Formats: sequence, C-alpha cells, structure tokens
Amino acid sequence: MQEERQKKAIDAYVKFLEKKAVDKQAVDTRTKFVEKLAVLLDNQFDRQGYSQALQAMLKIEEQIDRQQQLNYAREFYPFWIGDIKSIARISETYGVDLNSTKFKSLPPSLAWPEIDALNQESLSPQENILIRDYSMNLQQQSLKEEELQAKVKLAKVILLRLRDIPIKNNVAYRMAVDVTLPLFNLEDIKQRFLEAIREFFYIWIEKADPSYAAEH
Repeated sequence: MQEERQKKAIDAYVKFLEKKAVDKQAVDTRTKFVEKLAVLLDNQFDRQGYSQALQAMLKIEEQIDRQQQLNYAREFYPFWIGDIKSIARISETYGVDLNSTKFKSLPPSLAWPEIDALNQESLSPQENILIRDYSMNLQQQSLKEEELQAKVKLAKVILLRLRDIPIKNNVAYRMAVDVTLPLFNLEDIKQRFLEAIREFFYIWIEKADPSYAAEH
C-alpha cells in the first residue's frame, strides 16, 4: 500500500512536469532525484521526516547542484503528501519567469552594514503594516531587543525583494528567499534570516494570498 502511494506521488509529479513542457532531460533528472528521495523518506509523510530525508539526500547526492536539489524537493513535496490545493497553486505559476532579474536588486553581499542601509529605504503604508504586525508578534516571544530588531531588519530585506514582482504567492516568496540567501556570507546572519523569513511568511501571505493563509 505504501509503495503504491510512493509510486502514485512520483508518477503524478512526472506527469505534471511533462504537462508543463519541461524538457525530457530535466524530467529524467528530477525523476531520479525524487526516486532516491522517496527511498530515504521510508514512507514518512510529515514535514519533519521530509526535511530529515532531504538533509540526508544533500549529503549523498553529488551529481546535482545543492540549490537545484532544494528546488526539486520543494516542487515534489505537495505531490508526496497529496496536497491537491498546493499543487494547483504551483501549477498557476510554474514556468513563470520569476528569476532574480524580476526581483528588486540588492547588494552582491549582505552583512549588517548593507542590511542597515537597506532598512533606510522608505516603505509603503501596506509594507509598514506588515513590518508592524511582525514586530508585534516578535514582542510576544520575550526576545532581547537586539534579537527583535535584527529579525525585523531581515524581514524588511525579503519584503523589499518582493516589492515589484508581478505574482505574490507562496511560490514567489520561496523563490525570493532562494535568490537572496546566497548573498549572506556570514553563517550567523544566514541562520537569523532563515528564521525571520519563516516567521514573516505567515504575516506576508495573509495579505498577499488570503486563500492560502485560510487553508494552512
């Protein structure tokens, strides 16, 4: 029964790619990747198990770029858990050119001086509301002021990144994160950024895509 579920998830993903006119070589590469990932998953269908299997995959798979592996795993996840609504959302924007040229340009390297400079940019009234709401949420976590301000500054970085894109949904948010993460050279800032954008996502998506927020 579990093997049938695995096969069904992989087959659905492959058919999706073919329907989106992904070239055969790319489909084959993705298929081999998710087949290996499915073995590591060992019939785990929760997010934590998926994340652990992916981390193991990143350590053993050397033929595919790390960022590509993350992208493949992100694409495959809703097929693995059978989330029809998320698959439908991915379908809406799959193949849309949301590459880094569509996002607001940022300095080639982000350390605190560059982050502080970005935070001097003015925000729109709507953007200010998002940052205010995130800050209020953080205040409930009993953080030190320095930690709170650092998270707010990092949330503003992703908010600026997303400012001018034509499509605002969870896929666009993830892609914005993907093109921004490599700019952080210091591991401490990178980890703080990842934590901040995970928290800020729920504030942002509620305004950008209310239906997604309601369903999750």
